[in-house]
Amino acid sequence: MDRRLRSDKYLVTEQPGMRVLIIGLILSFFIGYIVKSVLSPSRVSAQIEKAAGHIHKDIKVRFDDAQVSLSDGILPRFSVVIKNAEMESDQACWMSPILQIDELRLPISIWGLVTGHSLIKAVEADNVTLTLRGNIKDCERKQEEAKEEKPAPAPLVTLSQNQQAEKYQNAVNELSIRDFKIVLNEYPQYPSELLDFVVKVKSFEPKVIEVTAKTHLLKDESVGDYLSHANLFIEYKESPEQQVQSHFFGNWREGHYSMIANYTIADHLLNIETDLKHIPLSQVLSLLQKYNLVSKDLNGKQVWISANARMTADAQKLREAPLEVKNFLVEGDLGEMYSEQITFTSLDPLKYRPIGIDVKKMRVNQLLNFLNRNQSHKILGDLGSFSGRAEIKSENSIHLAGEHTGLEFIFSNKGQRELQVIDRMLGDIDLQGDFWTFQVNRVEPRNGTFLGNVKMKADRDFKTVDLKAHIDEITFAPAIQKLMTNGGEVGLASVNADAKVENGNLSYLKGLLRIDNMNIEGMEFGKTRGEFDYSKNEILMNTKVQNLKVGLQSPGAVVMRQITQPEWWVDQALDIQDMNGQFHFKDLKHLQWRNFQGKMGKDHKFSVDGAWDELGQLKGSVQVRDGKTVKRYSLDGNREQPVLTLENENSHRVRK
Repeated sequence: MDRRLRSDKYLVTEQPGMRVLIIGLILSFFIGYIVKSVLSPSRVSAQIEKAAGHIHKDIKVRFDDAQVSLSDGILPRFSVVIKNAEMESDQACWMSPILQIDELRLPISIWGLVTGHSLIKAVEADNVTLTLRGNIKDCERKQEEAKEEKPAPAPLVTLSQNQQAEKYQNAVNELSIRDFKIVLNEYPQYPSELLDFVVKVKSFEPKVIEVTAKTHLLKDESVGDYLSHANLFIEYKESPEQQVQSHFFGNWREGHYSMIANYTIADHLLNIETDLKHIPLSQVLSLLQKYNLVSKDLNGKQVWISANARMTADAQKLREAPLEVKNFLVEGDLGEMYSEQITFTSLDPLKYRPIGIDVKKMRVNQLLNFLNRNQSHKILGDLGSFSGRAEIKSENSIHLAGEHTGLEFIFSNKGQRELQVIDRMLGDIDLQGDFWTFQVNRVEPRNGTFLGNVKMKADRDFKTVDLKAHIDEITFAPAIQKLMTNGGEVGLASVNADAKVENGNLSYLKGLLRIDNMNIEGMEFGKTRGEFDYSKNEILMNTKVQNLKVGLQSPGAVVMRQITQPEWWVDQALDIQDMNGQFHFKDLKHLQWRNFQGKMGKDHKFSVDGAWDELGQLKGSVQVRDGKTVKRYSLDGNREQPVLTLENENSHRVRK
């Protein structure tokens, strides 16, 4: 009995709970059915299509699917999810954009459902690509056409205070995109990528909108993202006047950059300030070369730039705007260039006030490497460095004045080489129109002397060159003299020469060379004079040697003893007077001599004709006259081992 009463009691007490549970299940089923019916994919898609039709008359919207999601991962969240959305416009002044979104989420506010206010306050997206198919010039043409048409009168509509309050009641106040790419149709291979792109409406009345993002826009693909971090901040506000302020800053490899811009909409006034610190020039050139703004031949490795720039201009006349650059510095392996201020009066066409640049230890080898020019030359070693001042009036009017140090000339002989270093060279360089002018006023060769001047005029590509040299005194370093004379020396020399090169080839040469004395391989030359000219693709040199003493131990004695008598040698030397003849040079590998003759005492004379080729092989003849006797020899062998062969001996009297 007690047990039955207790069971009935439990049934009585549990029935209300069961009723609540059953009612809850019925309501849940009913609400779920209603939500499923109201928020079915077909109804959601229809509503989205209806809303899209009111975005703008010039914007077409397409999407694959739209549905309601009740969760975000493991957390419950109501949101409308739109798959593969695309917006397109042909508006020229919008640059004919196409916006592609893989997934667009519209979170539904529960509080909005309860209060009846806006259901959607934010828009979220993962991957968005904006492709700009047009060009800004297309917009300019459209604006010109619009000026010719009469504008429609603006409607006279005002909103009451209550209407103003309700105007933005259902407005979206935040847009966030995880990965936002902007592609110019002209350069599709170089997209701009913005990460964590967020747009927030801080205030609707007065309107304040804020945009933030991160980017690796200037990253170096070879080293990854970690050396290029950038932040973007943009703010639009309507009070006290319509303005857009932006700040773009970050690291570019080892450098830092910052750009602050302020744009006043009413008067189209744009103010930009830029600060660059130790930015790698190679990266700047790489970016500019992508868009064909500078030559692809430039190579800026191990060079950095720093500068401050400022521009204030009418945004509608930006190409004509002045730009002021201060503290412009280029440094690195190239050397150093500094300009306190550079003022560009126009960007298109590019115009600027005269620019002064201080140059410090500019390495010429590195400069040629920067220009990607071939710097190797058989007679030049290190090209040294330049320090001085550059004045640039225009791209066709440049003046440089300063000193060049460390230039090296290479001298080689029989497999050995020595360098003649120019410690210091003073002069001026001018570019006027299409021609360079080089004026060398002073040269200080190491362990040598130089008194005189050299002037050269050349076109921009150095295909046409005019050279004038007037050197009163020149001597080389003792090491150079010993190398070129096999242990001897060359005395004081003077040179006057005019030369011309056309299309890279010598076309004119005329000059005079004088040498006080020389000692070459044991042969002592007295005063020597050479008049050189250019004819029929050959350099001709008419040479006169006042006297020549051939030592018995010299290499020349080996040849001369074969064509002379022992009694002609006095004190183990052979004296030759009034030696003269003509040399013919095609290049340093081919040499020819004609009618070279001299006297050995009163009745002894000789004459030589011959040549050697690029292999050093000799071919020629020698004639020796001793009173009435004439001997002829053929010359063969090579430069190191000449061979003389007696051909005939004529004892008849020779006509003088």
